[in-house]
Amino acid sequence: MFELQWIDAISNPKPVLAIYGEDVPALEGVRIEEICLSPNGPTLRLRFDLPTFPGQPPAKWRRDGMNVVQLEVSFGGLHEISIDRLATNSLCDLKVQKSGLLQFSAESDSVRLRGVADEATILRISAYASGSF
Repeated sequence: MFELQWIDAISNPKPVLAIYGEDVPALEGVRIEEICLSPNGPTLRLRFDLPTFPGQPPAKWRRDGMNVVQLEVSFGGLHEISIDRLATNSLCDLKVQKSGLLQFSAESDSVRLRGVADEATILRISAYASGSF
């Protein structure tokens, strides 16, 4: 049985596809950098580092020595959200699936987050050099 990738559940996958092509990374071992809840929508904004760097990154990223890709995703129209665990070192496996409503979860020894939303939208894709901040 064919299982859809997380990118198929995103309303605007083009920014990630433009950087990674067909080699979109799995969301296993992502590092959560920020979780922000807003009553407008309501919305959860999640900023996290992807586990792999693209094989053919943009020339500017290569020139500037970037080695980590960071995504900022908005989960809009929240129906449910729970955050049971969040530690400083927030490495986890992130799952995003759409079957009617969009379901997302992040789980590990240091993070436990679950939610249901209407959609997931990429707000920003960027890169930085690990150890630079």
